[in-house]
Amino acid sequence: MSEAEMNSYRLTSMEEPGDERMAQIMREVAEDARESTRRAGERVAAGIEAASKAAQQRWGETINELRNGSK
Repeated sequence: MSEAEMNSYRLTSMEEPGDERMAQIMREVAEDARESTRRAGERVAAGIEAASKAAQQRWGETINELRNGSK
C-alpha cells in the first residue's frame, strides 16, 4: 500500500479499513506509543537523577555543617 493511500484514509470515513490498511495503522500507532513511552522514561529518569543530586548535595552540606559545628 502506498503512503498516499495510507494518508488518504481517515478514521471518520464511512468505509471500513481493509486488513492491510488496518495493520499499517496499528503498526504506526504502536511505533508512536513506543516513542512516547521512551520519551516519558527519559523525563522520569532525568527527574530522578536531578532529585538524587539535589539530595546528595543537601546531605553533604548538612554533614559539613555538623563537622564544622555550625548547626
